[in-house]
Amino acid sequence: MWQANKWGIIALLAGLFAVGAAYFKLHAAGEADLANKVGATGVCAVLFIVGLATFLTARHGSGGDDDAEE
Repeated sequence: MWQANKWGIIALLAGLFAVGAAYFKLHAAGEADLANKVGATGVCAVLFIVGLATFLTARHGSGGDDDAEE
């Protein structure tokens, strides 16, 4: 699993680390409401972007183009 999804896992961890850092920085600054919004939106965005990139990469690498000429 690591070899097939290495870049997706690395991107997921890096994105979640960045969202977590932003969350804790905002929370420490006293902006708890904004920190919660940034955290929730950031996690959803990271999951969507990495999932979409993984899907498109897997689809492109499978060789099964739907609109290929027959």
